[in-house]
Amino acid sequence: MHSTSIQEEILRDALGVAGLSVQISSQRMMGGFEVSIKKHPFAHISSQGTGLRLSPEDRTALLAIPGAKALLFPADPARSAKFVLVPEPMLDRLAEFASWVKKSVRFSTTNTAISSSAKLAFKRTRQTGKK
Repeated sequence: MHSTSIQEEILRDALGVAGLSVQISSQRMMGGFEVSIKKHPFAHISSQGTGLRLSPEDRTALLAIPGAKALLFPADPARSAKFVLVPEPMLDRLAEFASWVKKSVRFSTTNTAISSSAKLAFKRTRQTGKK
């Protein structure tokens, strides 16, 4: 098992290979570190491994790869439905890992933007009583 610092280094390398910004931030969350790019969480690094936040289709595809498994957050089952732990050996296959990281970033930035606008609309509805 790679240490969390090595996992983060590999994640940064994968972002570079994928042609994405390597300006990431991380914060302690749920027994590990939530990793964000431009304030959009897309990965979770912990002693369990590296988890990626994926669309339902990509989540299903990654879970079909031997060694991949759902990342479980006991305190937040809804959050668990979005993250998949990549198989440990994939971290040593940078090009393959980078393709999954790119999917994760794409989903997370798009999905978070939609969620933010939906939250704003809900907030306005609650304040005004109108849609």
